[in-house]
Order: sequence, then C-alpha cells, then structure tokens
Amino acid sequence: MKFSTKQKAIVALCVVALSFALLNVSVRFANTGFGSFTQVYLRIGLGLLLTLIFFYKKISFKKMIKTSKRDLVILFLMGTLGYGIAVDFITLGVLHTSLFNAAVIGSTTPFFLFLFNFFILRKKFHISLFFFLIISFYGVCVLATNFLLPKFANFSLGDLYVLLFAIGSCFFILGRKFLSDYLNNSEIAVSVMLVAFISSVIVALAAGQQLSVSGFANPLALLGICLGGVLNLIATKLQNFGFPHLNAVVGSQLLLLQNIFAPIFGFILFQETILPIEFIGAMLVLGGVWLYILKEAD
Repeated sequence: MKFSTKQKAIVALCVVALSFALLNVSVRFANTGFGSFTQVYLRIGLGLLLTLIFFYKKISFKKMIKTSKRDLVILFLMGTLGYGIAVDFITLGVLHTSLFNAAVIGSTTPFFLFLFNFFILRKKFHISLFFFLIISFYGVCVLATNFLLPKFANFSLGDLYVLLFAIGSCFFILGRKFLSDYLNNSEIAVSVMLVAFISSVIVALAAGQQLSVSGFANPLALLGICLGGVLNLIATKLQNFGFPHLNAVVGSQLLLLQNIFAPIFGFILFQETILPIEFIGAMLVLGGVWLYILKEAD
C-alpha cells in the first residue's frame, strides 16, 4: 500500500508528537544516574554525534565557516536560549511536575510568540487572539495550582520551569524563521546543537555538577541518555520533513497529540493520575491554543 506525501507528513508529525512525550520519559530515566544539567548535554551531544554520522554527506563545514555574522548571532540565540537553556528548564520541569502538566504547559509557546510579535515586532493582532491567550493562561494557573480561583502561592516550581521552557522555545522558532537560506537543514541542526551542547556544558559546570562515570553502569540511566539522543535526531528530521508538506494549522494541531501520549506514559510508567481539576485546566489551555492556531491561520 502506497502513501501520498501528505499522508507520510501526517504520520511524521504524529511520530514527532510521540517523540516529544518520550523525551520527557527519557529525562526521568536519565535522572537515575546523572544530574539534571549533566544529562542535558549528554543527550544533546549524542544527538549531535548521530546527526553528523547519518547526515555528513549533507554537511559542508567550509560553507558553515563562511556563515554571515547575522546568521551566526541568530544561530547562537537558537542554540543557547532556544535549545540548550530551554532544554535545561524542561528537564527541571519534568523532574518536578507530572508528564501531563509538562506537555500541556509546554504547549503555550504560540502565545509567547504572540507577545513577542506584538511588543517587539509591533505586529497588529485580532482582539480574539488576546482573549484566547487569557483563556490558556487561566488554564495554566488552574492546572498548576489545582484551584478554579488560582492561588499563586500554590504555583508549582516544576510548572514554572516548563513555562520558562515555552518562552525559550520562542527563540528557536523565531530564529529559524529569520535565518537566511544559506545553510541547509542539516547544517542548521549541527550548528544549533553544537552551540546547545557547549552552553549546556557551561550551565552544568556553573551549577557544580560533575559527570559521574558510574551513571553509565546504570542501565536505566543509560537508556534515558540513548533514548534522548535518538529522539532528538528523529524529532528534528521529521519536523523538517512534515511541516513543508502540510498546512501550518494541521501541523500544529498534530503536535498537540503529545498531550494524549504524556498522561498514558505517566500512568503506565510512573503511576501518575489526572485530577478532575487538572483535566479542566488542561482543556482550557489546549482549547485556547487550538482556537489561537485556527484564528492565526486566518
């Protein structure tokens, strides 16, 4: 049975959504043998190595050296704030909150893009987009505090870390948008992952975390590192394939499937359950994001 390019793109983004949920699982596994910041640079470093091995024919280092200063600055911001530091935050978030909360709150990135476009780029917007923003952030507060009338004193530190990840992700998305066409996808991936690896190593050293060799003897921790590295490669390449062949709305909605996979993995692997109030908060967040995506497409 043959599949059309569009059908393949849909399957690719479904796999990406699954990969995002599994990446958070890999964080929990890796934490059994490595420090939170240490496992970040190990996972990113492995992803970088795999990218170099499998896509070396598409990478020209001579070409990369001649990258313009403007693109270098953008790649630096993507690699530090948008990748390395952002992954540090989501790692801390997953270790301090449920997989479900991490997936749902991580889905708020479109709204931080909205704020950036409005305050920095001075773009016009529909008032309805602001309304959807309010709905989603109310949902985040309900989800994080477990109250319909949120008490910010109850706001989970893990949920705050995930919000910071969502903000950091904006730098990656916007950077990819403003990059020139000089580098191809593989060259961009290598450049960004190299910067992310270096920045995450610096963060780990600044935090006083040292690499524990004994962690490699822990099968679960080693599985977490390997799983994280492989999924970084899979998610990056499949996103680059899927989005060009699909409507942006459809692609964005498919990635929201991670919010279905996350509670399943959380329940099966870590016995995490969803409270009714958390479900209400999640529906508010996802409803606001979904409406925002539809309206923005107009």
